[in-house]
Amino acid sequence: MSISVSSLAKGISVGLTAGAIAYAVANATAKEKRSLKRNAGRALHAIGDIMEGVGNIMT
Repeated sequence: MSISVSSLAKGISVGLTAGAIAYAVANATAKEKRSLKRNAGRALHAIGDIMEGVGNIMT
């Protein structure tokens, strides 16, 4: 079972991002939670774009 470096990097970054978001939501006020929910989709999309760019550089 072989995992490419790009796939491994994507998995690690998604895990770290999910952990950071969970921590932020757990420690946020109600007003901050609304803002986090609004911005979470944009942040995940941006991280996906970054990882895709890194993957393209590696290949």
